[in-house]
Amino acid sequence: MLDTRRLEEMIYGGFICGGCLLGVHLAFGKAAKGKGGRIEKMFVEFQRKAFHMIGGCIICSCYHWGIKHKFIRSAFSPETDSTAMDGGAAFLAISFVCWMVEASRLTIPAVQSWYLKTFKGLIRQKEHSKAAGIAYFLPGALAAMMAAPSHFAILGILFLSVGDAAASIGTAGGYIPVGTSSRKVEGSIGCFLVCTGLAIYAGLSTQVALIASGFVTFGEVLAEIIGLDDNFVIPMLGVLGVRIALFPQLGQMAAVMCVGLGIGVALAAIVGSTTSKDK
Repeated sequence: MLDTRRLEEMIYGGFICGGCLLGVHLAFGKAAKGKGGRIEKMFVEFQRKAFHMIGGCIICSCYHWGIKHKFIRSAFSPETDSTAMDGGAAFLAISFVCWMVEASRLTIPAVQSWYLKTFKGLIRQKEHSKAAGIAYFLPGALAAMMAAPSHFAILGILFLSVGDAAASIGTAGGYIPVGTSSRKVEGSIGCFLVCTGLAIYAGLSTQVALIASGFVTFGEVLAEIIGLDDNFVIPMLGVLGVRIALFPQLGQMAAVMCVGLGIGVALAAIVGSTTSKDK
């Protein structure tokens, strides 16, 4: 269903967009820093999201061309008789390496000092005392690979690589807040439009693209509000959004949500009454 050639073009395009953002930051970043405000925030995001795009496209490249040239096999439905390495195992190993680096820098002051000095332009303030986004990016990509065929998994990773970049840049320059969160409406609109464009260009119908992008955008906003890392949830939301759009089941999902809400309220009532009796 997805056009392989266009997926490859999107990966190339992600590398080019990331390189352009990095070039703009290098050329005008110092001047923008002196102006402060939204301009400075946007240029900071240019640097971060340049590497975000490039890193995501590296993951897509390794997975797509690794399968194409039979270095690895699909993590979704691995062939038991294949001698190639399971793609899920390969990316899990890379995730372990990333987690060990993060664990080292969070527990060893010397490593933390080196890490913050080396990556100071990419690390957010909140990540000084917690795992950085890459620690969630890789498992999120792995989850997408295991949840869907390779083409759909790559599209989900591109939603994160490119769509989330649009969300962050739009939020940095935006004005309309989403409730009391740091997310801005302009960022969510940017994410939705970019993801929709990616999905349509990859070969999905407009209806499927709109539904999948809606799931990604809505889920990203909720994740931001409740404190989940969007690097982990967006790839999964992307592939599941496409699956739900291809096989519509919104009514059943609404029913399950109502049942879940009812169970949650009932449990809360039971816990509340038990706590009152204890007192």
